[in-house]
This record gives sequence, C-alpha cells and structure tokens, in this order.
Amino acid sequence: MNFRQRKSFGNVLLCAFAGLMLLSGCASYHMRQGNRLYSLMAYTSAVKEYEKALDSRHKRDAQRQLAAAYLKMNNIEKARSYYGAIVNDTAVKATAAERQQYADLLMRSGMYELATMVLQKQTDLDARGRMLLISCDSVQEWRMDSLRYDIRKSNVNSGGESNFSPTYYKDGIVFVSDRGKMNSRTVYEWTGRPFLDAYFAKTDKDGNLGSAEKIQGDINGIYHEGPMAITAKGDTLYLTRNNYVKKKVGKSSEQVVNFKIYQLYKKDTLWTGLKELSFNSSEFNCGHPALSGDGNTMYFSSDRPGGSGGSDLYVTTKVNGVWSDPKNLGTTVNTAGNESFPYLWNDSIFYFSSDGGYGLGGLDIYRCEMVNGQPSAPTNAGYPFNTNFDDFGIAINKLGTEGYLSSNRDSKNTEIDQIYQVTFNDVRFTLQGIAINKRTQLPVEGVVVELKNVTTGRKETVITGPDGKFKFKLNPRSDYTVSGSKDGYFTNTEEVTTVGKTKSEDMYVKLKLELEEIVVNKPIVLENIYYDLDKWDIRPDAAAGLDVLVQIMKETPAIRIELGSHTDSRADDVYNDELSQKRAETAANYIVAHGISRDRITAKGYGERQLVNGCGNDVKCTEEEHQANRRTEFKVVSIDQTK
Repeated sequence: MNFRQRKSFGNVLLCAFAGLMLLSGCASYHMRQGNRLYSLMAYTSAVKEYEKALDSRHKRDAQRQLAAAYLKMNNIEKARSYYGAIVNDTAVKATAAERQQYADLLMRSGMYELATMVLQKQTDLDARGRMLLISCDSVQEWRMDSLRYDIRKSNVNSGGESNFSPTYYKDGIVFVSDRGKMNSRTVYEWTGRPFLDAYFAKTDKDGNLGSAEKIQGDINGIYHEGPMAITAKGDTLYLTRNNYVKKKVGKSSEQVVNFKIYQLYKKDTLWTGLKELSFNSSEFNCGHPALSGDGNTMYFSSDRPGGSGGSDLYVTTKVNGVWSDPKNLGTTVNTAGNESFPYLWNDSIFYFSSDGGYGLGGLDIYRCEMVNGQPSAPTNAGYPFNTNFDDFGIAINKLGTEGYLSSNRDSKNTEIDQIYQVTFNDVRFTLQGIAINKRTQLPVEGVVVELKNVTTGRKETVITGPDGKFKFKLNPRSDYTVSGSKDGYFTNTEEVTTVGKTKSEDMYVKLKLELEEIVVNKPIVLENIYYDLDKWDIRPDAAAGLDVLVQIMKETPAIRIELGSHTDSRADDVYNDELSQKRAETAANYIVAHGISRDRITAKGYGERQLVNGCGNDVKCTEEEHQANRRTEFKVVSIDQTK
C-alpha cells in the first residue's frame, strides 16, 4: 500500500448511478461513466466501462485510460499491454511520459533489454529516464550476491489475500492484510478487495507463523488500517489509518480521506485510546511509522507539501511527550519518486523502499548506515532482497540473522502482496597467505603485508612472524591488492577479489609474496620487451613489460637501476651499439614518463657484447637462440639506505 492508493468517499455516490448504467450501451456513455468512476478512484469499476469502449472511435482514449487505471491498480501485465499499444501505435503520437512509463513497466516485468531499447529511442529523456536506463545496465551487478539471502514464502499467506508490513511483537508478528470478508460495505473500490486490517500471528517452536487473528481493541475499523510500529516495551503502538475516529470521517478540501498516524496504548490484552499525532493533516498523508530503540525518534512517510517528489521520508522526535515538527530527511534519501516503508534496525541501519532510485524495477529496498543519527547515502540491497517487482515492508530480528519482507513477486497477480521469510547468510571471506623467499622458497619473517580495499580505499597492515603467514578478513563485492615489503627485497603486489563470490570461503593465496632479494649488479631480465627490426620505439606489447619495472620502482623507492639493452650478433658492432643505446634510452624515457625520477635510472646499450649463448659473429643459430640475446635487463646499482 502506498499513498497513491487513497480512498475517496465519493465512491458512495455509485449507488445513485447504478440504474443509469443499465440505460445506455453506447461507447460515449461508457467513456463518461469510466471517467466518472476514475475520478472517484473506483478503478476496478472504471476499467469495466473503458473496456466496453475499445471497439469504437474512442478506442485510443479508452486505451490511455485503461493503461492509467491498471497502473493505479498495480496490474502490471495489463498496464504494460495498454501502454505498449499506445507506444507502438504509429497513428498515435505517444508522449515522452507514456514511453517512459512503458519502459518502467517493462523493467517491472523483467524485460530489461526491451526497456533499454524503448529508452534509447527516446531523445528527450529526463533525469528519471536516464536513471531507468542506467538501472537496466546495472541489473547483473545487483544480482551478484544472490546467495546472501535465503527467501521463502511465509505460511502466514493462507490464500489469495494481500499481506504485508510485518513487525516483530512478542512471540510473533503484527502485519496488515485484506483477508476480511467481501461485501458491499467492506470493498475498497480502488482494488475491488476488502479494506486492510491489522493482524497478529504467533511463531511456533519451528519458527513458522500460525494462524492470524485480528488485533483486538480500538485498532481495526471499517476502513484502512496500515503499517504499524510498536515500542520496545510493547506498551505503545503507532498505526497508519484512514482519517476517521469513532465513525467520524475527516476529508481534505478535495474530499479525499487521507492517511494519518495514530497512537494507541496497551491495556490488558487490548489496544485502546486511539489518538492522532499532532503533525497530521487532513490535506496530506502521513504513515508507515518506524521507531528508534528508545521510542523517542520516529521516521515516517508523507506526501506533505515541500517534499522532493511523491512521498518523502521525515523524522520527528518526542520531547516531554510531545512530537516535534517533522524534518525532511533531505535529498540524500528522498528522490523525485516515492519513498516509503522506513525501518530502523538496532539504531544502526536504516532501510526504506523507493521507486525513484537506481533499482531492479518497482519498489526496491535500500539500506543506509546511520551516522550521528542521520542516514548516510543509500545503497540498493540487491537481489534477491529486491526483484523487478515491488519489495518493501521489512522486519529483521535483533541478531540480524532472520527477518521478513513484503513483495508481490512469485505471483500471477501483481495486485497481491505476500510476506516472505528471510534468512541472512553469513557471507564472509578470509584471505590467508604466506610470504616466502623467491629463491629459497622459505618463509620470510618481518614482511610488512598491506591489504588495500580498492573499492573503499581502506588499508590494513600486519607483519609476518617466523612462519611468514598472514591473514585478513575480506568484505563481499570488493577488489583488493595485497603487497609485501621488507628492506633488502623487492616489494611484491598481488590482486584478490570477492566480486561475484556468493558463499563464504577461505581464500588461501600462497601469495608467494615471492619476495626477491635485492642483489646489487645482478641482471634481471624483463620479459616480452620486443622491438621491430632496426627500430627503437616502444611497441604496445613491450609497454606491459616496462610497466612491471615502473611498479617495482614505485614500490621500492630506495633503489637506483641501470636499464640495459642487448642485441644479437647479426649486424656490425658499431650499429648494434648505437641501436641498443637508442632502445635503452627510449625505455628509460618511458619509465620516467610514468612517474620515476630521471636520477634513479641510467640507460646503457651493450650491443652484442654480452651474449647469453654462443651465437656470436658467423655462428649459425636458430631464431630462438638469437632472440635470447635480444633482451632488456635491469640491475640495481645502488640502494639509498635513508629511504
């Protein structure tokens, strides 16, 4: 339920028109009646009238009204069908809003490729359209953690009724449902289903919910009762409810009965003393309360004037028993869309649902860390917490191991919401490694091992003991670098990632942080440094090899090196000396251009004077043997002990 599902009590006028409806079968009449019912928010009756006008000259107007009405009813399949008919009808110029709404409905149907095509054809995308397009491209990323949660439908869903917004209470949950009996007085014309009431279901020893019973006291009436919040002591309940008390209905200036937040107290086994909170108004909606642990801070949703979009999230505090004027949570959380169903877990993580952020489609659940009592920038909770359907109304136990969420997923009827049980899997990763001497393969003590989270920039450092071992805890969905450094050794860096991993595991990387001892004047061959015949410019494939040396010098700032270039013997000595010197200087210039100081590197061309095999002048050798002589090496010529 959201604030677009408001009840207009103009619906009672329908009985006055019942006789008239039998008098005319013409399409114009059905359009007029459909429009009248639509204006009264009696959408289930309006669509029946519009459908009777489809085979007439009013066809396209009827399609537009049917698309809008089915969207209000949350019948995604039919709304998509009619919006698609409008967008794909070449005789009709669909508006930008209609094309964008069609793309949104394709997303909510899981048809991301088609949604992308529709959006890419639109040259006048607004901010929301661009957001939808980016969301379509991000679906696979949000599906990476598919095993972080186990989700199954709760047995509290006993039939074809809607159930949503569970809240922990005592040894069970309270929640909202339209499972009441159907009769002319209890039907909500917007949905064609009974009004919502508040229920309680007890949890058995196996963790399953038993049969649901209506909550007793002053809570349930003849119209809507919605999402609730209960204090930790269990003595005060805050309730979303249509604007009526003791059969007295309050209407806005537009004759709409909006939602307000009411307070009740527990007396014996009953909830009594129904009283509305002071910040409510008949002119706008307030609902979906969520409480801090001490019960003195409330978050709620409202479409009051001055917000960012449809409905925004607000916060109010209770001082000396009085709730303060609500404060908008700002654009860090609120969007041009609808934010609703807030939930605060252990005063540390703030959850809410929105259709205005980057998501999989429909309402998605977002989470924020609480920083100094304020929600930080939200992140999408990801799949399968979220789907392309509406996902909202969550509750999580104090340990953070289990909970519930509300969704219309897995349903042939998207107008029906169900409660799902959630198990939070403990997805953790452990990196274990060992620093060893590259030459001896023995453990190295005293190595400074640094773990850097590339995703967040956070660094951790440990120093290896006699066994050379080290260990780190890793976060999900993160890229890391692990580097080992010690005086007298070249620093070595390896990459590790948990991106795409969905189950806890120990990642044993024998990070042979293979530390190589620094030996002055010992030549080290750089692999894959090749040049074209008679050329000395750096080829793209050679650049990768030189990048390795750049990294070594950045990680080991105390060394000065000589970069030596060698040729084979198949030209005269003078030519080979000149060619190798040019190649060495070009390679040195490349390294300097990538951030290494010129005074740390010397270029030396050796020509054919340091062959590694017997392939000298006039000796017949294979091409592979000649290639072995055409090489680039570096050697450490000095170490600055002050660095």
